[in-house]
Amino acid sequence: MGHLLSYRVGSLQKPHLPFARIAELGIQGLEMVWNEETTVDAVKAALEPTGLRIASIHAPAPMDDDDLPALLGRHAGYAAELGAAYLFVSVQAGEMAKDDAYDRLRQVGDAVGEHEVFLAMETHPDLCQNADNMLETMAGIDHPWVGVNYDMANIYFYNKGVDTVEEAKKAAKHVRGVHLKDTMGGFEDWNFPVFGEGIVDFAAVAQVLDAAGYEGAYAMELEGGIFDSNQPDDLADKVSRCIAHLRQVGVVE
Repeated sequence: MGHLLSYRVGSLQKPHLPFARIAELGIQGLEMVWNEETTVDAVKAALEPTGLRIASIHAPAPMDDDDLPALLGRHAGYAAELGAAYLFVSVQAGEMAKDDAYDRLRQVGDAVGEHEVFLAMETHPDLCQNADNMLETMAGIDHPWVGVNYDMANIYFYNKGVDTVEEAKKAAKHVRGVHLKDTMGGFEDWNFPVFGEGIVDFAAVAQVLDAAGYEGAYAMELEGGIFDSNQPDDLADKVSRCIAHLRQVGVVE
């Protein structure tokens, strides 16, 4: 199944690479960090010459804010205007009781669902740290517009003794967004290499997600010391090598 290849670009004001250069690499979509200075019109104006589209928006998600449903509802409106399928968020219950967190996120589901935009919760503690945690959280929230963002490498970063393919099998039906990222497999190890140089079996995970019916974007999240936006030529070369690996193993065309 053909998936939109996306790139986590940073913000409109400080993209990791120039938008035109990203498009030249064969990327079709972007995951963009949304801040107070960002507007839909400004995004459209910046991307129109390149042919790039917004695949997902990284929205702020302060769980302790009673206005969180309204906040994310507004961001879902921005996403809908730009044709993005989901909001990417990193959320933690922290000291909030899990049932209270579930209730708040259920309200968020109502708010984003009005725009037919999914909420995709990142593979982070303490609500989506691993597949079992994801299943518990999804059961607690129980909302059709709330799902997870499956990060193929974060599974190793935040857990010991796991396999990303097996974790994907358990969580697949709840996946609404995906981060493509490689890792050497170490717990809390920030060594995220160029794709194909680590242990992530991208093709196997993609097959699992396809079998579960996932049709959304695959967003490359390239972080860690080797991906330096202050060295654009080197970064572009590494992005290109990552894409080449994805094509070689059949994840994208």
